[in-house]
Amino acid sequence: MAPGLTHPEGRRVRKRGPHKACGLYAHVTWHTWRRVAAIRKHDVSLIADSGRDAGCRSNIRVHAQAVLSDHVHVVVSYPPHATLAAFVRDAKSESARRVNSARLDAQRLRWCRGYYAGSLSRSHVLAARSQLARQCQRHPNRVPC
Repeated sequence: MAPGLTHPEGRRVRKRGPHKACGLYAHVTWHTWRRVAAIRKHDVSLIADSGRDAGCRSNIRVHAQAVLSDHVHVVVSYPPHATLAAFVRDAKSESARRVNSARLDAQRLRWCRGYYAGSLSRSHVLAARSQLARQCQRHPNRVPC
């Protein structure tokens, strides 16, 4: 019997299927085209919903979001087979589509190319979520109006 591979009585250690715990966390952010303050107060819910929906489609769990007038912060966790690039691409394109279809005026929401993603350890997730919750106090001039 190889150590750690089988149970002494020949049983599987887990009876409910494969183990699926994962500890990959990231802080992701992207901004508007040329950092223009293009996000308005009524756009925030559309952008947040788009991020959550993109997370469901990409198999990525969104833990926290902060939407400011010129950029978005997201704290996520994801399994090894999921890609952050697919999540960000989906979140950016879908949020721009929803916001632009809801706007009646000429100003369109455009996202800048690319994004920033930094890995987080599990012990830093709570601090990152708290930081996102304080973004409006930290950047009072960037609160969507």
